[in-house]
Parts: sequence; structure tokens; C-alpha cells
Amino acid sequence: MTPRTRRIAGWSVGAVVGVVAGVLLGIATHDWQEAREARDVELRAEEFARTEVVPPPGDAVRALVEQDALVAVDPLLVDRVPEDDVRRAEAILQDASVPARIAYLAYPDTTDAGYTQSGAAAQWSTAVGEEGHYVVLWDNGSHTSVAVGLEPPYVEAGTEGQPGPALVRIAAEMAAWEAEPLPTAPDEPSDFDYYDGVGGGIAAALLYGALGVVPAFLLLRWFVGSRRRKVV
Repeated sequence: MTPRTRRIAGWSVGAVVGVVAGVLLGIATHDWQEAREARDVELRAEEFARTEVVPPPGDAVRALVEQDALVAVDPLLVDRVPEDDVRRAEAILQDASVPARIAYLAYPDTTDAGYTQSGAAAQWSTAVGEEGHYVVLWDNGSHTSVAVGLEPPYVEAGTEGQPGPALVRIAAEMAAWEAEPLPTAPDEPSDFDYYDGVGGGIAAALLYGALGVVPAFLLLRWFVGSRRRKVV
């Protein structure tokens, strides 16, 4: 075997080894990605299995629960809301396709209120214990919404201004909401296979390996050969 033949054979073996290494690397990467997706599903499943511990409601929130009404008003704020608006809002919610409730409560500017902005809605809905949508309208015009057993919707109705009309606007919007059940388990990883099976994946890995490794070897061979000719 001539020196030239030995060099060609060496380069050929190196190219084949490089392609095989590329294929093995592609297969290993694919297996690692599948294992990672499976682990992600397990982690999301653990999140679904967790249950939040909601502390018992304080006096103000308990007063809302004791009213047992679709529209509950903080006793300290009753004078701010016309009774006609409360009745209109309740009538609208009674015809809602999805259980819905509204509460009117003083915004907790300090910790002395006995509840927080996010905690009041959770305590109220948990104490009521019924599936549905819950919206707390604060006396400063803002609002907080939660849902029990359903996907929480986004409140778009204007909540600022007089509380009575605001309650009616919120009720009208809530009556149009649809029931979107809350997922009880994470979505499974997509079974879409871009390469259409193992055979397609190996063929793609061979192609990518050939396109990447072989040109690199040819370039390296040309560079080494040109350097050798200069030395000679």
C-alpha cells in the first residue's frame, strides 16, 4: 500500500468514525430530551397534586360568608351601595350559566384589616366552598378575582366609579363567562415525531453527520496537504 493510499484510507476511516459519532450523539441527545420531557411532566403533576392551605377568614370576610348571597356587601359599606343595584346584580347572577358571586369589601390599606388583597378572595371562596367564579370589588375601585374548580377569567368590566353600577357591570360580565374546567393533570408530552420514527431519525442523523463531518475532514485534509507541500 502506497503512502497516498494509506493517507486516503486513514482519512476515510476518520470520516466514518466521525459520522458514527455524530449519529450516536444525536441518538443520545434525543433520549436525553425525552427523559427531560418526562421529568417535566412529573414535576407539573406534583404541582397539580399540591393543595393550598387557606387560613380561616377573619371577621370581615366571615361576614360576607354569613350573608349567603350572590352579592355580599361588607356591613360597614352597606350605606355606599344602593339596594336596587344589589338586587339587579343578584338577579343577573341568578341567570348566569356558571355559578358566580361578587363581594364588596374595604381595601386593606394596613395589616390591621385582618385580611390581604389576595387572601380575602381566597378565604371567601374557600369558606363558601362552591365551584364557580368569585370577584371581590374593593372600595377603591380595584378588584380581585378567583375561581374554584374553574379557570380564573379576566375581569374586563370597568370597576371604578360608584360601587352600585360597578357591581351591576361586573355581574353582567360574569353572567357571560363560560365554565372552563380547571385541568387536574398536566398535558402529556407531544407525540409528534419530526423524523417519523427511529429509522427516520437515524437517517437524519447520518445526513447531518455526513454534511457536517465529511466536509470538515475534506477541509482538514486539504489544509494538511497544502502545509505538507509547502514544507516539501
